[in-house]
Amino acid sequence: MHRGAALSKVKDFECSPDTVLVLGGVIVAAPTIGREQQLAKWFPALLFVLACLQYCNTVTYDYAWDDKLVITANTYTTRGLKGLPDIFTKRVSIPYKSEYRPVPQALHAIEYDLFRGSPHAGHAFNILWYACACVLVYAFGRFVFFQLGELFAFLTAVLFLVHPLHVEVVANIKSRDEILALCFGLSGIMLLVKALEQKRWLLYVGGVACFLAACLSKSNAVTMLPLVPLVAWFRSPGLKVSRTLAASGGILAACTLALVALIRHSQTTVSPDLALHLNSSVLNNIFLWSAHTETIKPTALVIIARYVRLFLYPHPLIHQYGYDQVPLNHWADVTTWLVIAGLAGLALFVYRAWKRKIPLSFAVVFFAVTYSVYSNLLFFAPDTMADRYMFIPSVGLAMIAVYAVFKLASLDLSATALSGTRARVVMGLFGIVLAAYFTRTVVGSRDWQNDSTLIHNRIRYMQNNAAAQAIYGYTLNKERYETASPELKEQRQVEAMKAFTDAIRIYPDFQAAWMAIGKLFAERGIYDKAELAFFKAQRLEPLSPDSYYCLGALYATQQDTDLAIPYLEKAVLLNPQMEEAYEALGKAYLSSNNIENLGSMTATARKWFPDNTNLEALQASYSFRMRDDARAFELARDVLSKDPQNTLALAVLSSPRVQASLTAGSQKVP
Repeated sequence: MHRGAALSKVKDFECSPDTVLVLGGVIVAAPTIGREQQLAKWFPALLFVLACLQYCNTVTYDYAWDDKLVITANTYTTRGLKGLPDIFTKRVSIPYKSEYRPVPQALHAIEYDLFRGSPHAGHAFNILWYACACVLVYAFGRFVFFQLGELFAFLTAVLFLVHPLHVEVVANIKSRDEILALCFGLSGIMLLVKALEQKRWLLYVGGVACFLAACLSKSNAVTMLPLVPLVAWFRSPGLKVSRTLAASGGILAACTLALVALIRHSQTTVSPDLALHLNSSVLNNIFLWSAHTETIKPTALVIIARYVRLFLYPHPLIHQYGYDQVPLNHWADVTTWLVIAGLAGLALFVYRAWKRKIPLSFAVVFFAVTYSVYSNLLFFAPDTMADRYMFIPSVGLAMIAVYAVFKLASLDLSATALSGTRARVVMGLFGIVLAAYFTRTVVGSRDWQNDSTLIHNRIRYMQNNAAAQAIYGYTLNKERYETASPELKEQRQVEAMKAFTDAIRIYPDFQAAWMAIGKLFAERGIYDKAELAFFKAQRLEPLSPDSYYCLGALYATQQDTDLAIPYLEKAVLLNPQMEEAYEALGKAYLSSNNIENLGSMTATARKWFPDNTNLEALQASYSFRMRDDARAFELARDVLSKDPQNTLALAVLSSPRVQASLTAGSQKVP
């Protein structure tokens, strides 16, 4: 062969960097890495930067949705570094819920301490963690399907990265638990599989540590544990399952079941006080309220199809799928059986193709296993549906979608570059879809600027959602107090009343909505409707002090102290820390001339609330009625030094008897 021609062949040859080409016994060249392989080196960095760019606008956002539960309204989190011991030793991640997620809560506490409660720092760290998760999705794809080209894993990671279903997880700081669970879970899988392959104890320790961190981030990470033997088998050269793999698979399956049982037990062994908050759980998951239990399984099956539809066409994006957002399905519905047929067909395909070890089989199992805890088929999830529930399972859906794209493009899964017109056309269309998803994600993330933008932008898609309507009503009522325009105040109040009415129409047993609309009726002087609303709320939750307080305050407003006093006494009995109830009860005692009870009540209440000027003024009135003018004057003067407009204190000091007593006292002074 001509030497120039030989050198030309060497130049075009692609191989690994350590390959040396020998021609005629002479070293001619050490071929370089191909262009596609050089580009693949930048895939992780590209994914990281793209993820940061996609969500960089959220850095300027405020806290929203349930950020308050975990961060700003959580006393353990706001204590910062001082709260870490309690965070790791108590179930305090979410108030009124038996949740133990110390890893994300500890991070929130540290950030709260370092950045003085700034939401911008929380959003920035969420973006960084999400970027790491996207890189790990790529690394996981390369790890499982190492025999394939980088393109398959890269496109899977890109689809995962840009997908709008992940807006809630990234833009909602609280949902960092999902991101951490995925990061640590994928890392744990890869380390444990490597440990099985290489028999190295350090890898075992690292894998167990990662899974522990994943489960301490969010308990659903336990579903990734049984994927370890699956990944190990897919990476093995043959079809035979080794003894080591079979034994480890059995051990991991047993550990998974034990952990699931432990988690379920811990979530059901909660304080008896939490029974009062069952109403909110019912509103989150429609299956807890449904009187027709035969609809649960069909509806849960159809929800799988709803998730697939949202993955393909992510609109509308909502953050609350409570009662009655998702319609119930029955066994007689055609949709139910279409879903069953589709799932059965997919299961049959996976079974027949199992020995071929194709990515589609793996992806389907990945989705099924990680979604199982949220399916409402095994046990009820906290919510009927949630975009965040798809965060980990969507790794499997992304693999399925990219696999389908490769097949449509007639492209080999091992390909590192596009070849042929069909491949270029299909990939071009897929690129357009990715760009559309990217745009939809950026636009959708704008909803999460704060609580107001979130509910205002999304309420149009939640017209039949009781909880969403109530939240909309609370938001409108809050805006009413914040505006200076009388016309806008009136408009917001009317809109709030309509929202609460809609919430009650959808879910008649909505105690909080009855309370809210009762207060609005009372403000507008419609006392008969306010009374009916408070009575309804009291019947729904007989042990709730709020309804008793509102009824007592309503009767006190109408000067009916005989009716007001029993309800107010019941309120303070049910909640001895209800400060406003003590104030209203003291005024009712004073108006009804029930001086003895006024004295004992104010003495007790002031021990609870020593800085409350209204209670101190009531105590001054009690002293005045008991003709202890010196004590009355002392208390009233102290009240006016703090609150110059306090009418009770002014009444005591302006009393002719007190003035005369003071005058007489001053004349005795030598």
